[in-house]
Amino acid sequence: MTVLWEHVEGTTRYSVRSHGASVRLYSNGVFHSQWNPDRPFAGGVWDCLSLPVLYRDPAQVARVALLGVGGGAVLRQLSHLLPEAGCLGVEIDPVHVRIATRWFGVDALQVRQDDAIGWLETREDAAFDVIVDDLFGHEHGEPVRAAALEFGWVDTLVRTLDRQGVLIVNAVTSRELKRAAPVFADAGLRHGSRWTLPGYENAIGVLSREPLHSRDWSRRLESAALSAADRRQARCCRVQPLRGL
Repeated sequence: MTVLWEHVEGTTRYSVRSHGASVRLYSNGVFHSQWNPDRPFAGGVWDCLSLPVLYRDPAQVARVALLGVGGGAVLRQLSHLLPEAGCLGVEIDPVHVRIATRWFGVDALQVRQDDAIGWLETREDAAFDVIVDDLFGHEHGEPVRAAALEFGWVDTLVRTLDRQGVLIVNAVTSRELKRAAPVFADAGLRHGSRWTLPGYENAIGVLSREPLHSRDWSRRLESAALSAADRRQARCCRVQPLRGL
């Protein structure tokens, strides 16, 4: 692995490294993001944050918000899956914004440097068709969610989500996601699934007011502009019902 760039700001050490054709971002040793332009879907947990958008017809998805950009891999994937949609990433860390645009190839017009929590809480614009909540910090070298999956925050997410929209949330563990299931239900999201990948503890919740049909997802995956290898990798995501809704 080759170190491409390092920077220390305050108590945070940022490191961008290359591994083959991949670019990786680390903050204080925490592996945040990876992007390989030759393999947009290469078996990282980021696949589980972007691929669920195919539960909805891409032609009907116009507005997508990614809360927490990190290096920008998810934003690149979303743009790949939804080339006609307006995808906006909101990132509080200005260094991450610079890394995303310089090293991960993210279009600067797709990134807003802001506190995503406050930004979403005060929004009065049109609702989003997809919201991806990937808001994380780190403590003692371990990732922690920046906004707990409790009713106040979940209600804010749902309030800014279109009636037929899809909410995708990254939980540190399956236990954390399971605890949040009744909260999602109380907020009106009564259809959901849990996405995981071998080798990652993260559990991704995919939620909606409307049913999520696996056959629709599979059909749209086959129609997506992906290589055969990427489609095979996409099917490695393990999808199970999210109980407790």
